[in-house]
Amino acid sequence: MKSFSNTARRITAAAIALLLQQAVATPLVFPYHFRTASKTITVKSVESTVERGSAIVRIRPGDSLTQIADDYGVRVKSIMWATGIKNDRLKPGMLVRVPIVAVVENSITKLPPGVTVHEVQAGDTLTTIAQRYGLSIIELISANPYTSSLDRMKEGDRLMIPSAQRGLIVRVKPGQDLVSISEFYGVDVGQVAKANNVTLPSDVAEGDYVLLPGVMAEGTLEALNDRRQREIENRKKREMLERYQRYLVFVKRKKQLQYERYLAYLEEKKERKAREAAEAARQEIIAREQAKKSAALAARRAEQERLEAKQAQQARAARRTTASNKVVRTSYDSKSVANTGFQWPMRGFTITSGYGRRGFWIGSSNFHTGIDLGASTGTPIYAASSGRVTASGWGSYGINVFVSNGNMRVIYGHMSRTAVSVGQTVDRGDLLGYVGCTGICTGPHLHFEVQVNGQHVNPYNYLP
Repeated sequence: MKSFSNTARRITAAAIALLLQQAVATPLVFPYHFRTASKTITVKSVESTVERGSAIVRIRPGDSLTQIADDYGVRVKSIMWATGIKNDRLKPGMLVRVPIVAVVENSITKLPPGVTVHEVQAGDTLTTIAQRYGLSIIELISANPYTSSLDRMKEGDRLMIPSAQRGLIVRVKPGQDLVSISEFYGVDVGQVAKANNVTLPSDVAEGDYVLLPGVMAEGTLEALNDRRQREIENRKKREMLERYQRYLVFVKRKKQLQYERYLAYLEEKKERKAREAAEAARQEIIAREQAKKSAALAARRAEQERLEAKQAQQARAARRTTASNKVVRTSYDSKSVANTGFQWPMRGFTITSGYGRRGFWIGSSNFHTGIDLGASTGTPIYAASSGRVTASGWGSYGINVFVSNGNMRVIYGHMSRTAVSVGQTVDRGDLLGYVGCTGICTGPHLHFEVQVNGQHVNPYNYLP
């Protein structure tokens, strides 16, 4: 008799599962929004269907929860939770509620090329699954548009994972073909056929899955994000309500103690404010005294700095006057040659800037590596010494000429034009070019520089 009862229960469970499967023969649908390269459209997607029910079992002598759970294919904890039983002690005649869950999943008849199926494990989320397969969240959702949550995944659920192309994966419904699906989603049918390795319309049958490249379920992601945000807000509201309720209990139990503590706090606060006021008054007196001393010290420093600046200015003016008196020339004897074999490179000029540091900056330095000879534009420039022309034209000093002789190089800069060419040999007194203001300059002049072994030296050491 007991064997017949168990068999009857198994038949009943099988019949319920069959009825549920027939009830969901037509897939449930719900709207989602998707994006193509040109427009956003609304489509419907199919998800797995879960049907829940229960059976009422009258306990017979010798029955146990483990046996009943095995008969109906459920867990013992599910029966205990549904009935409120805390142990396996059953009494004959007791009615036990057995929850029955029938999951009718859409069987995957045919998957697009490169698409695999991932079975959700405990602790999986969309984020962890997407990271595992190198997908973005929107790509994973587009491949599984029936997804109902970004965070909670049921163990045993199956997700389609695209490994080649990314796009929306839909199931072919009755009456649909590749052309109608492509037109509906606004995708080129040739691209769809290529992505799904389809050559004939008959290659796609009802129930097959088709990948639509480039179509992304942005509306689905937005809806899931909204749902997640609502859940977060609702959780915050619940937590706030729970905290408020705990607060009310605390106030009720600790009201008198809290009031006494509050009085003690007020008294301590009053004393603290009195101490702080006294300390603030003392610090204010100290600050005023320090301010007076600082002001007097600052005044003395300012006066000292003013005197030092005035003295420095007078010293610079004196040096400029002395240098101007020493180097200004209005005429030049072309036959005057120093023992070094150099002569002045121009007949008439005024030295406007000497060698060494000066009171203004050009570029990132205030050190002048040569001397500046001021003259009118077009004034002839002659070779101060003999050598070979190694540069003629635009260079570091505007239009310049470099004349080299052994380890010595002489630079003539800021010319308006040159009169020699590279490789030419010149003697002292030969014409090299004409005064100008090319490159970085403030007026027509000649920059005259002497270098020995690549290091600039004072030109005055070589000039007569």
